[in-house]
Amino acid sequence: MISNLIVFSSLLMAGWFTLQYLLKPGLRERVEQPKFAFLRQLSMYDMQTGAGAKSASEDRHELNDDQDQLGLQVNNSSGETK
Repeated sequence: MISNLIVFSSLLMAGWFTLQYLLKPGLRERVEQPKFAFLRQLSMYDMQTGAGAKSASEDRHELNDDQDQLGLQVNNSSGETK
């Protein structure tokens, strides 16, 4: 009996929050504010250190270039050495 009450009240609160999130842009901004603050801090850090975000493919190409310089054969699809 108590488990049914807990589940029902949890679903009710989740539905209420979802409805409020969709209908009130102020709540959405408040909920997502930490994400944007983190992204802003990350971009400031990148600008200060000169570090830029690299994609996984750029990292893989750099790894392959390093392995080529060492004389290792590189499998192009996975970056594994032979």
